[in-house]
Amino acid sequence: MPLIVDIVEDDDAVRDSICALLEAYGYTAHGYASAAHYLRRPPASSNCLIVDLHMPEMSGLELLEHLRSHGDHVPALIVTARHDASLDPRIARAGVVKLLHKPVEDEQLFGWIEQACRKKTQPN
Repeated sequence: MPLIVDIVEDDDAVRDSICALLEAYGYTAHGYASAAHYLRRPPASSNCLIVDLHMPEMSGLELLEHLRSHGDHVPALIVTARHDASLDPRIARAGVVKLLHKPVEDEQLFGWIEQACRKKTQPN
């Protein structure tokens, strides 16, 4: 059964390219244009969530904090082109597996997705 990865990214081209890349390597990828779109999705069980840090309305970090406060602890990766080190404590509290800087090399992305998916399958 393929691993399911949800991608929340407001840039259509970036989101579509990540989805296409993951699908080419056998993953099931679902793309969402915003945190609000992601929150409106039907209940699902993804193995990993990839979120853009900087999005309008609700940032990727705010999305993760919301999910965590509602008991959803899906392993997550954050991607960003602009990192703000003052957010590091919040990122750590949100249980982010890895903060990745754009552009992300394919091998690096796959390695961190695999690590995040292993985290989900480990007993708590």
